[in-house]
Amino acid sequence: MYMYKNAFLLFALFLCLSTVSYSQTKYKNIPLPVAINGVGEEYSGMCTYAGRVYLLPQYGDHKTLIKKDNLKGEFLIYSLLADSIGRVVDGKDTALLAYKSLKVINLDKLPGSIGNDYEGFEAISIVNNTVFLSIETDDKAQNCYLLKAKLDLANNQVVVDPVHITSLKRPEMIYNAGFEAVTWLPNEKKMLAYYEYNGMPNGRQGYLIDTSFTKQPEPIKTPRLYFRITDVTATNTDQLFGINYFYNGDYKYYLDNDKLNHQEENIKKAVPSLKDSLDKDAAYLTRHTFARIVTLKSPQSTQWEEVATFDGCRNNWEGLTLYREGALIITDANGSKKQFTVLAYLPFK
Repeated sequence: MYMYKNAFLLFALFLCLSTVSYSQTKYKNIPLPVAINGVGEEYSGMCTYAGRVYLLPQYGDHKTLIKKDNLKGEFLIYSLLADSIGRVVDGKDTALLAYKSLKVINLDKLPGSIGNDYEGFEAISIVNNTVFLSIETDDKAQNCYLLKAKLDLANNQVVVDPVHITSLKRPEMIYNAGFEAVTWLPNEKKMLAYYEYNGMPNGRQGYLIDTSFTKQPEPIKTPRLYFRITDVTATNTDQLFGINYFYNGDYKYYLDNDKLNHQEENIKKAVPSLKDSLDKDAAYLTRHTFARIVTLKSPQSTQWEEVATFDGCRNNWEGLTLYREGALIITDANGSKKQFTVLAYLPFK
């Protein structure tokens, strides 16, 4: 049986690779320490701060969503030394061996309404020792949430402020979509939150958020972008880079919903790297994943530009941080044995 399972997995991988007609950038796999490389971690966000790369598991120690426990269990965030990642990228080491764990404190003190709708953490950003964490909620809930916390490195803790919380109203009610893309804008000096689904003809809505959390988030227009945007990060000039990911199992929600009806002809123009695949097979997106890095020159720009495409097969890419001449990316393996937990370096050139 083991032999047949391996044969099936090899065949599935071959099928993924053999049906991709567009050019992809190859990424460098960076093996994580064994203790934190399981599919149950379901990494959903990543950021860089003070020489370390921080990884955000979706459900803390639960390893899956257990509604009755919601926010009451232990929750850990991990960090890796950026220089150690560089040694693996350069071939000096074969894997990462060391990491730090930070315990998230005060989640049990959050309002019950958040715990009741909680569907996991989706994004992390750190600014001046303040950690910003986004919470996705049940699809039927109108609001998702942004928390802030103190980064206490002396005690290896992230101490959540359970009182000052920002609500982010969903601009569109769609299956499994929240505010997964959150980052700090150095020029704007505000947080930026993008909704995961922006495929409507006129784009959709995001928010600029004052870090004091004493003002209402300012709605801003988000340029149209097919598929999901699962993470975003900004440069010192507020240029944005994001993961644009499509899982074929979401076809009916993202490309054939009550407002969009089979967008293949428009996608050929909006995403030229998919044109050949769609010309050869009009139903290509019903059977295949797609992953790429996109950029906006500024939050005011009206058109996303493609930076690089990469392998999305069997990997649900949800975390991004800029690194060297490209980016580090990480997967949310969705707790599935059919998926992998992968941290990788993706050069843009």
